[in-house]
Amino acid sequence: MAEILNIGLIINPIAGMGGKVGLKGTDGSNMIERALDLGATQEAGARTERALGYITDLKAKFNILTCSGVMGEDVCKTLDLEPIIVNYSDNRLTTSFDTIRTVRRLIEANVDLIIFAGGDGTAYDVWSSLNSQTPILGIPTGVKMHSAVFGNSPQAVGQLLARILRKSPYLIRVKPSEIMDVDQALRDSQNSEATLLGYAQVPFDRLLIQNPKSYVPIDEDASIIGIAEYLKHAIDEETYYIVGPGRTTKLFLQELGIDGTLLGVDLLYGKSLIGKDLTHKQLKGEIKSKPVSIIIGVIGGQGFLFGRGNQQITADIVRRAGKDRIIVIAAADKLLSLDNQRLLVDTGDEALNAELQGYIRVRTGKRDTMIIKLEAA
Repeated sequence: MAEILNIGLIINPIAGMGGKVGLKGTDGSNMIERALDLGATQEAGARTERALGYITDLKAKFNILTCSGVMGEDVCKTLDLEPIIVNYSDNRLTTSFDTIRTVRRLIEANVDLIIFAGGDGTAYDVWSSLNSQTPILGIPTGVKMHSAVFGNSPQAVGQLLARILRKSPYLIRVKPSEIMDVDQALRDSQNSEATLLGYAQVPFDRLLIQNPKSYVPIDEDASIIGIAEYLKHAIDEETYYIVGPGRTTKLFLQELGIDGTLLGVDLLYGKSLIGKDLTHKQLKGEIKSKPVSIIIGVIGGQGFLFGRGNQQITADIVRRAGKDRIIVIAAADKLLSLDNQRLLVDTGDEALNAELQGYIRVRTGKRDTMIIKLEAA
């Protein structure tokens, strides 16, 4: 951890505007207009100010990186903090695009923690934009806050931040926590059942972080079907796909009308089958100059990606594809049952194992992903 903690800050200024005027959220421009017509006012900035007020006397210990104007800069200046601006927006009524773009700028700047003020819609925008293990923490500001990424209050968020900053070195104890939301169509039909969308790494404190709203979990079969549907529509017609063994990958191939192997390794070019149950030499002989992706499952109970049951996908093939083109798939329950919730690689090439270490996104459903630690075995 750096000597100075780099904190990313995102404020969704429209979050929570609908609450006092009886709306169920402000997702979408039409909802914002309805809220304004009913006399709604912005409160996200004031609640962020209450949270950050707990750490103003610790400002020598951290940097704040944020967006211009109402998305962060204004509140920082009110508290006599000197923000580093990583994104510029002239909008006073921002959209999810502003949030997503700011998250990406913060990730590029290697922040240690992202604080955001909003509700479940903002939490989803932040989480879906992450491409690393960066932890996130929500200042509760929205109408809907079913997710387990929010502090119990702005004050609770401030207390947790102060506790982290007073430690030396800075230690952020995190745990995977639920990202949840209620679909707009369901809200309009008065259905309040929240849907589990995925998991984010969140600073953990039993007393200061809220629990998720209860929900009906998706069973493993539904998750596998969702993964297969996602993969079917994500296929690039000019890419080779090395498809590892397993029930989920076989179901994906069935979605394409292909009778794949359950325990072997198959090869596609786009949606066309090139070969079934191929050896290492056959795989190398088939993949030409086009891009190569690897679709790989997780060994249940062990957490292995490579080196157990798929040795045909050797180190040179993995290196040819590159980490960014490894598509990991698994039901969420399988990941959560793993010891230390980590994945392992044993490619037989220690240098490659080291290169692969870090974090990787795992597809757990049609819309859902988790970010999981990846280690050399």
